Amino acid sequence: MSQTTFAQQVLNDIHEFLNQNTKMFANERDLQMNLAVYLKAKKRYDVEVEYHIPSNIIDTLLPQSLPMRIGYYPWFQTYSSKPQEMYVDLVVGNGDEYVPVELKYKKKELKGDVKLFWQDMGKGVLLKGDAKHDFGRYGFWKEVRRMELLVDSFVNVRNGIVLFVTNDESYKTASLAGTNSEYLAMGDGTDSYHKDTNCCWPFNPLMTDSYKSCPNFMLEDEHDVNWYDYTFERFSFYCAEVLV
Repeated sequence: MSQTTFAQQVLNDIHEFLNQNTKMFANERDLQMNLAVYLKAKKRYDVEVEYHIPSNIIDTLLPQSLPMRIGYYPWFQTYSSKPQEMYVDLVVGNGDEYVPVELKYKKKELKGDVKLFWQDMGKGVLLKGDAKHDFGRYGFWKEVRRMELLVDSFVNVRNGIVLFVTNDESYKTASLAGTNSEYLAMGDGTDSYHKDTNCCWPFNPLMTDSYKSCPNFMLEDEHDVNWYDYTFERFSFYCAEVLV
C-alpha cells in the first residue's frame, strides 16, 4: 500500500509536534486534544475529533472489505447483540484527502515533583501506570486493522496512521516466546520491526473475561513499525508509528 504525499506530510507534522512538545500528557485524551489543536491551529488542517462511523455503515463495509480469508471484524461484540459503533480519534483533511489517525498512549508509573496551578505540592505520582503489556500490544495492532478497513472502504481515505506513545521502553523490546506478546510483537529495539500477517490472541479458558474483548484477527498486509525516541527536560518517551 503506497503512501500519499499528504499522508506523509501529516505524519511529518505529528513528529514535529512531538519534537516540540514540552508537556507530559496525563492520558490519551490529553494527547489527542493537544495534537488536534496543533494540527488545526498551527497547520491549518481540517481536523475532526472522535469521528463517528455508525454501526449500520460498518455493516455495509464489511462484505467488501473483509473477505473470509481475513477473519471477522475484531470490534464485533462477540457476546452481545449491541450494535458496534466506531469512533476514530482524529481525522485530518485538506479538502481532497482524509487521513484517519488512531492514538494509543500507554504509561509506566512515574513519580516526581508535583506542581498544581503553578504551586509546588511536593512528591507524588505524575503518571499512573497502565495494565499489562499484552493488552497494549493487542490494542495497537487492532487499530492497524481498523485503518486497513477505512482505507479499503473510502476512496478519499488513501492512508491511515496509528501512533503509539509510551514512556515504557519495554514495548520496544523483543517479546518473550510462549506468551501472548509473542504473537503481537511491536518491535525488538531496532528502528524497524516487520510484522507478520497473523495477529492472534491464543485462547485461554482461564482468561475468559479478557478473551471476550480480545478476539483473534488477521491483518490484510504486513506493516513496518518505526520507533522514535523523544526527551524533554528529564522525561523520555517513545513513539511507534505505522502508516497504513
